[in-house]
Amino acid sequence: MKSVIVGTAGHIDHGKTALVKALTGIDADRLEEEKRRGITIDIGFAHLELPAHSGDLLRLGFVDVPGHERFVRNMLAGIGGIDLVLLVIAADESIKPQTREHFDICRLLSVRRGITVLTKSDLVDQDTLEVVRLEVEDFLRGSFLDPANSPIVAVSSLTGEGLEELKRALVEVTAEVPAKDSAAMVRLPIDRVFSMKGFGTVVTGTLVSGTIRKEEELQVFPSGRRVRVRGVQVHGQAAEQAIAGQRTALNLAGVTREELARGMMLAPPLTLHSTLRADVSLTLLRSAK
Repeated sequence: MKSVIVGTAGHIDHGKTALVKALTGIDADRLEEEKRRGITIDIGFAHLELPAHSGDLLRLGFVDVPGHERFVRNMLAGIGGIDLVLLVIAADESIKPQTREHFDICRLLSVRRGITVLTKSDLVDQDTLEVVRLEVEDFLRGSFLDPANSPIVAVSSLTGEGLEELKRALVEVTAEVPAKDSAAMVRLPIDRVFSMKGFGTVVTGTLVSGTIRKEEELQVFPSGRRVRVRGVQVHGQAAEQAIAGQRTALNLAGVTREELARGMMLAPPLTLHSTLRADVSLTLLRSAK
């Protein structure tokens, strides 16, 4: 079974969360404030299994990110480590400021594959949809989402129109995603920490490399705290192990919720070292000039 991580990107209210729910049946907005205000604030997660061309199952893990400019920090936490992006653009609004910003972030993070999704297609007529498609094609030309190589799919999360075409496009594009190295050293960047009654401390993240098994000892970096893996979940289901490329939740013993935070890393003991220096390359975006 191949596992691929799909991230959303796009302007606020362009239908990213609704699209993920239409595809998976899972509402990625989990916070009470998100539901009250009707906007995504923090990253959310969902999953879907589709038949692959090989006859095997394709397991897709979705990372849904906020579109509001105030929550770009949370968007960055979600978009790192994805295999491909769904660039979501509403057909009734076309390209907006956060469309450009999220697109630039994907380019800077070297995201190499994706699908452009024109949402809310039920709100416009065919002529308007074609005009928006031409605008989007011109915007993407020469990029990793160049329409000559990457599909543009019009959908309606309300009526379901275009969803099957999008699923077929996901199968096609993910076939090009190389498999992660499950034999390499374990590296799990933590993107969420919480406590669960009866279980204790739980962390989630996308397993970048390696294989994590129950009862394995890991170390939290940079704090140095050693922990034991009491339980493993992959895409919401209990498992004996998690392999590279999967969305993973770990029930940890030997550490409290307060000792962990987003951005920390789980790896085998004594394998990583902290540094106070970094080499940085700066790119001035056209939108910032």
